[in-house]
Amino acid sequence: MEKGDNSTVLVIDDDLVVRDSIAAFLSELAYRVVVASDTSEGMEAFHSAAPDLIILDLNIAGDCALDFLKAIFLESSAQPVIVLSDKEVLDNVVEAMKLGASDYLIKPVTELVLLQLSINSSLNKAHIIKENEAYRKKLESINHELEYNLELFQTDQQAGRLVQISMSPEPPQVLAGYEINHRVVPSLYLSGDSVEYAEVSKHSVLFYLADVSGHGSSSAFITILLRFRTEQMLREQEGTFSRKLTPALILRRLNKDLLGAGLGKHITMFVGLLNRKDNTLTYSVAAHHPLPVIYKDGKASFIAVKRSSFPVGLLTEAEYFEETIPFEKASLTLCSDGILETLPQASLEEKEKRILEVVEQSEGKFQAIREAFMLKNLKNIPDDIAVMNISDLAS
Repeated sequence: MEKGDNSTVLVIDDDLVVRDSIAAFLSELAYRVVVASDTSEGMEAFHSAAPDLIILDLNIAGDCALDFLKAIFLESSAQPVIVLSDKEVLDNVVEAMKLGASDYLIKPVTELVLLQLSINSSLNKAHIIKENEAYRKKLESINHELEYNLELFQTDQQAGRLVQISMSPEPPQVLAGYEINHRVVPSLYLSGDSVEYAEVSKHSVLFYLADVSGHGSSSAFITILLRFRTEQMLREQEGTFSRKLTPALILRRLNKDLLGAGLGKHITMFVGLLNRKDNTLTYSVAAHHPLPVIYKDGKASFIAVKRSSFPVGLLTEAEYFEETIPFEKASLTLCSDGILETLPQASLEEKEKRILEVVEQSEGKFQAIREAFMLKNLKNIPDDIAVMNISDLAS
């Protein structure tokens, strides 16, 4: 005969012979047995012994066993209860099962093996219910924790976004006779796209557009590191920047810094230096795409690049090259590659053609370009987007 699991069973029956025979049988099976002769004693035992299972005779003289069941289930809705009843009185069995009894047996219980099977079934069912309840509570706890952590995450992300915004130049600005404007649209709270522009002398302006690989906090951290390092280089060579610190040299130093940091990130960049004295633009390209668009004399075209290079932070041996072109009475529009994801055209060639059309139809003006690309209304975008526009205000 299969042994019990040391569970506590409360037997409530006013028939001493039946009660003792059931108790003896359960004791042999290694169950802990508590007995009661009526529902009043049964309620006391229920509170003191906390039984895993109750065996209740529905035909206890002078008691209403159904009222007892109602009281039990009010306190513990999952309490397993096996009810016993005479075969002549089955209405109370139906009511007991409706209230929540787990099983019933008809008296006299001559086959005690059936009682054991009923006990095993009821205890297993109760065990499953308890496990499910424990899982539910655990899931609720996890959900509450996730909600709390998500709230903290959103707060941190929003704070990080404010840091990014505060560290970015405030558009629009007029520097050395050039009007510069920009818009950065993050795919998440934080952006891996970054722009910077600063007047480094009365007649020269440094600017860049950078796109850090990946998304989120790690990429946003690199944009801050990038801005900090660039500003540090400017301070180190303050007053002599326009002669010594060139776009290609900036990229070389940034490449060394990023590789040395071992952060596993790389950056595509376009770095430019505008010179008002001779109306030129000197620039270096680190795998930036799409290329900036020059608008001049009613026509838009991608800037010429004879020698591009690898992204910053990818290869130790990467070389960075410079080119210089005239820049007068023109505008320059730079976009990160996230803009390509928002364009409906099928092929890359068609998307690039659309960028040229937008710049040309907008006459190289930032506000019209921003509206054409719908930068104010973009939501749930797959990649960060940065757009920067530089216009020569000289007549």
